[in-house]
Amino acid sequence: MGEVINKKAAADDIAKDCRDTLAAATARGGQVQTLAEQYLKPSMQVFEMLAQRLSAAEQVLAPLLAAQDAIDDSTDAMLGRLADELWNDVGRPASDPIYSLLFPEGVGFYTDGPDAEQPPRMELLAELLEANLHPKLDPKRVKVLAKQVRDAAKALRAAVDKTTTPRTDVATLGRARTAVARSLQMSLSNLKRHYRAQGLSESDIHAIIPDRGRPRNRVTPPAPQPPAP
Repeated sequence: MGEVINKKAAADDIAKDCRDTLAAATARGGQVQTLAEQYLKPSMQVFEMLAQRLSAAEQVLAPLLAAQDAIDDSTDAMLGRLADELWNDVGRPASDPIYSLLFPEGVGFYTDGPDAEQPPRMELLAELLEANLHPKLDPKRVKVLAKQVRDAAKALRAAVDKTTTPRTDVATLGRARTAVARSLQMSLSNLKRHYRAQGLSESDIHAIIPDRGRPRNRVTPPAPQPPAP
């Protein structure tokens, strides 16, 4: 017996089966076409609208994410250089409690994790630098470094903020598109039941609705054994 596509299938696959069903039903015409349009056409129109809007939102988001990634990479590199320079300035110690206050988990304390969380951590680093905690560090030089950290944090925060609305749009439209696809799968199942009630055979139904039944497992014949000596 044939099967309608699973509700957990990819949204694009469900939509394709619905398009194929509508095309096959239109070719048949009559009640077959009427029922297919009744069950599938309204939701397909919504799905296509959401797909277009999602594609447009992704096109807006893509260059903003690329710019954010570039700024994040340069910021991380700057923080790495700063950590190395300060370590050199304090004499490259095997351990230093005050240096550890500046970089409690190494430079990764500031560079690891989501980009949106990095600017506040960098602001903290700038404050710690401005506190002149280490006697071996030149206060004037540290002040310049703190400003460099603040400026980089500001640039990264601005880049992250630019992605916030488009990222939300992509996530929202993606969820809506998936929800409509799940509804389409249910409509496809209901259409099959209606076709069956109309007297169509299983083979006739799946000449219209794509058959997503699992292929039967083939039994592998045993390998031939060499003749006994």
